[in-house]
Amino acid sequence: MTIGSAIGIFGGTFDPVHFGHLRAASEVKEMLGLSEFRLLPAGSPPHRRSTYASGLHRLAMLRLAVADHPDLLVDDREVRRLGASYMVDTLRDIREGEGDRPLILMVGQDAANQLDSWHQWRQLFELAHLVIMTRPKSRHDYAAELAADIDSRTVSENAPLFNQPTGLVRYLEVTQLAISSTDIRRQIHHGGSPRFLLPDRILGYIDYHQLYH
Repeated sequence: MTIGSAIGIFGGTFDPVHFGHLRAASEVKEMLGLSEFRLLPAGSPPHRRSTYASGLHRLAMLRLAVADHPDLLVDDREVRRLGASYMVDTLRDIREGEGDRPLILMVGQDAANQLDSWHQWRQLFELAHLVIMTRPKSRHDYAAELAADIDSRTVSENAPLFNQPTGLVRYLEVTQLAISSTDIRRQIHHGGSPRFLLPDRILGYIDYHQLYH
């Protein structure tokens, strides 16, 4: 495998997508030197009763957000799939189409801390590498078994991620942007304006479709 042949995968509800998501995606893609990077909106996330905007709205907003950035792709497979969206199933589906090409799953530190609550979490390492996106105030808070597993897989350089298809963990620090989808939804719900926290075209889409009101 050569550097650049791996696929980066950044999943989330993106409810709505904002500059924090987009900046993290751009930074990680650049730091890893990836030629292919996919943003993957969750369909029906099992850890939440429901999303606030439908899968089709979240997918449309994400496509609008990256319309001028062809190096960032949108993968719609979880939105199209019926039933709960488990990342392990999504990675299996991607793996079937990509053979032994390295897959690199991006998660934030907070999500990584809860990785052992994910469906079939041990199998994630059989399907992909894990890049944990940290920020200056991030802290590890792993259960003992998960901590041992992550420690045994952690590498300090990018190259190993491209030399085997799965199984490694890499920490990368990304810019701290104090933006959250929860806060954006709250501002809209209370009649405020979240402008400058997300692209204008996304805010226009939200207004047009009366989302989060």
